[in-house]
Amino acid sequence: MSPRTDRTHAAWRAALDELEALVAEADASLPAGEADTATPPTEPRRWTPPTGLGPLPQDLATRASSLAERQRGVIGRLEAARAAVLQHLGAVRTVEASHEPSRPVYLDATG
Repeated sequence: MSPRTDRTHAAWRAALDELEALVAEADASLPAGEADTATPPTEPRRWTPPTGLGPLPQDLATRASSLAERQRGVIGRLEAARAAVLQHLGAVRTVEASHEPSRPVYLDATG
């Protein structure tokens, strides 16, 4: 390999390493099941694509494809978790609304 090819290959490996770490973090933040009381999620790290990578080296294509598939799986689970949270929030809001009085509770007799 030429020095330029080595640098390109190393840059792509580093980019894929970073993406894999971000996918692992997102996956770990998801609840394992219905009864899981996972810790509240932290603000997700954002990935900034590196510039000047050039074309993906052929020998990293399988790794990149596997990573893309894993990302799609985690995104699907994130969307399902979001939908479940919205459904629970809707139920909580319904209960809260049923406890609101239909008329004022206090009368200001002095003012």
